[in-house]
Amino acid sequence: MDIEERRHLLGKHIRTVRERQGISQRSFALMTGISQPYLSGVERGEISVGFNNLCKIADGLGVELTDLVSSEHL
Repeated sequence: MDIEERRHLLGKHIRTVRERQGISQRSFALMTGISQPYLSGVERGEISVGFNNLCKIADGLGVELTDLVSSEHL
C-alpha cells in the first residue's frame, strides 16, 4: 500500500468516526480549531495531515491517536 492510499484510508476513517458521533464537519472544525476546508481535504484524502492537527483531531473525537493510525484502518 502506498502513501496516497494510506492518506485516503486515514481520511475515510476520520470521517467515519466523526459521523458516527453525529458531529458535523463545521462543528468539528470549531471544536478542534482547524479550518473546515482543511478538515474536508483531510477527510477526502487530498491533504497530508500534520502531527499537531492529527492530535487535535484525535482529541476532538475522544480517541487515542494510535486508534486513528492503526494498521487495522490503514
